[in-house]
Amino acid sequence: MFDGVWRSQAGAELRLLQMGEAVSGTYTAANPGFAQTSRSRILVGTAEGDIIGFVTSTSSPQEITAWTGRLVRADEKTAEEIHAVFHAVERCAQPKAVDSHIALETTIFSKVENACS
Repeated sequence: MFDGVWRSQAGAELRLLQMGEAVSGTYTAANPGFAQTSRSRILVGTAEGDIIGFVTSTSSPQEITAWTGRLVRADEKTAEEIHAVFHAVERCAQPKAVDSHIALETTIFSKVENACS
């Protein structure tokens, strides 16, 4: 169901492989950091029905990102989409400074190819 390559309008990319409820793959940010040596990050998670959740590291060595999303298809003529929200928390944030070290954004990934393509 979630197998394949998915891309956001900004150019971020998910490459997902689903085996039962287990999901693995890679996430590639749209705008990688200048000093980043590898753009793709390993992701692991789970899927049940049309819901997916996974975690991955970010370009910053001090952050981890959690994603949750829902598979959406408007009609048979449109590509499947994952409507996802992510939150990133800096690992070294002090408890009192957590609010300034959290990012929360939404992203829509459209399916561009199947895993077998």
